[in-house]
Amino acid sequence: MQWRRLYITVEGQTEKSFADQILVPHLAQYQIEVRPRVVLTNRKLGKRGGILDFEKISGDLRRLLKGDAQPESRFTTMIDFYALPSQFSGWTEANKLLTAAQRVSFLENALHMELGDQRFYPYIQLHEFEALLFCDLGALQRRLPGSEAGIKALQSEVRHLTPEQINEGASTAPSKRIIRHLPVYERSKVRVGAAAAAAIGLPVLKAKCPHFAEWIARLEQLS
Repeated sequence: MQWRRLYITVEGQTEKSFADQILVPHLAQYQIEVRPRVVLTNRKLGKRGGILDFEKISGDLRRLLKGDAQPESRFTTMIDFYALPSQFSGWTEANKLLTAAQRVSFLENALHMELGDQRFYPYIQLHEFEALLFCDLGALQRRLPGSEAGIKALQSEVRHLTPEQINEGASTAPSKRIIRHLPVYERSKVRVGAAAAAAIGLPVLKAKCPHFAEWIARLEQLS
């Protein structure tokens, strides 16, 4: 069976660490070579990270697609719905839809059509990477000494929500909730976030995050 080469363009270093630790070994079982990369946002300065400008991410993806035109190559993204720029393709139409899941699906399709390459499978995380940590906050607690009270408060705060329902508000997005109760996470999330997600494990992440599970299943089928 021929191996696929999969480029995953991610929003930041936490997502890249997650891809390196979890997606690279998992998808290798399906003969898929994963190449995670952080989105290039300033070519002149070589700056990477953050989705603040739609033209910059679309331009970065176009250059990537053009740079590897081989038929075995595939491309995807892992970017947050939270704080996605309003210039994003399909934004106005997406905001007319009722649920966040519907809006994200519409935006993914719009990005796919915008780039016009059948090898590209966009994924937008509901609502950001840290939602995955809410699948089992105990994994975060074990990596942040003295966090018991903060974790208990977090668990109580989101007890009525599934991880992908934790929304995109400026103070209620997944990372904002964690930082409010556990301020140390803000300066340690690259080290702690991906490791906690890896400890939770793909089976639990997929069981509790349906949109994420759909993406993983689609990647597995690339082979």
